[in-house]
Amino acid sequence: MGALNKCAGCGAFVALFVGVVIPMILSHVMGGWTTKYTSPGFTTSGIPRLDGKVAIVTGANTGIGLETAKELARKGARVYASARSESKGEAAVQEINAAISHDSGSQKVVFMKLDLASLKSIKAFEEAWVASGSKVDILVLNAGIMKSPGESFVKQRFTYGYETTAEGFEMHIGVNHIGHFYLTTLMKPFMKKGSRVISVSSSAEANAPPVGGIRFDRWKTQKMPGDYEDGEMYGQSKLANIMFARELAERWKEDGVEAYSCHPGVIATDLGRYMFVEVQRQIETQGVVVAILNALMSKLFLGAQFSPADGALTQLHLAVAPGVENGGFYVPIGQLATPMHPQGQNMTLQKQLWEKTEEAIESALGR
Repeated sequence: MGALNKCAGCGAFVALFVGVVIPMILSHVMGGWTTKYTSPGFTTSGIPRLDGKVAIVTGANTGIGLETAKELARKGARVYASARSESKGEAAVQEINAAISHDSGSQKVVFMKLDLASLKSIKAFEEAWVASGSKVDILVLNAGIMKSPGESFVKQRFTYGYETTAEGFEMHIGVNHIGHFYLTTLMKPFMKKGSRVISVSSSAEANAPPVGGIRFDRWKTQKMPGDYEDGEMYGQSKLANIMFARELAERWKEDGVEAYSCHPGVIATDLGRYMFVEVQRQIETQGVVVAILNALMSKLFLGAQFSPADGALTQLHLAVAPGVENGGFYVPIGQLATPMHPQGQNMTLQKQLWEKTEEAIESALGR
């Protein structure tokens, strides 16, 4: 009986360690839910009234984009929520408007179609904006695509995600960086002193190509390069988000436009939907052992995550809080940090990124 009790005690300890302790450690390291208590610098109660302000939130149909649009509108901002899918975007807007309808002084959220994988769609968005005659006080570059977070995160090299945009750019850099760059530059005439641009990056910036950080030669290729890896290309796009915001802050400071980037945290959203589909496929084809290992990995990862509402706090902080550092990179919740990639503070590469992106867009547009 004593042996049975001892065995049961060991089992309970292991369950506690695996189910609680490890997820807490992962959460602390990766910027998950524990940071809400270890660095609780900002909550939605800190959002001031935003009456008269106009905001654009890309990827507002789900996750932290939806929560960001909701909270800005709740405080009185006029919010334009963009998404690639018209049906999903309209459904999200209806959900947000229903959620804030009882809040006195809240503003309705308006849907605008935007496909960041198409420069033509981005230009159409800008033309519709011109017709609206509206200004831009807050631009949240939230939309993103992630085929895999990278080998260092999941301990497996994935290449299933190679895909290109309408103009032939590798999908991660095309959507996460080039599309947002083009949108932002098109929106500049509608910005003024005090306007803010928030570029949503990720801790996966550390997984950008170790040599050089940015592989300009891999932005547009005829076929998948032999050294292609989903996580590296996702990491490259997230490193580009940081560098873009910092360079924008420098180039547009005379106009009074400020820019910031952030790692919003490890969040329970559908951003990783591509990876989990692939993991499921591998479970079906590679047997029980892989199924058990992947189930354990998923449980530990999920246990470390923020809710979307809490995951939106860092970008909301950058959208409205006073005293944030122009060009700064922030981690949960609203804490100034330093990028982890060795090239993360390379000012020469930062300027080169801006110039190469301009050249890539001009070439794609046939100019």
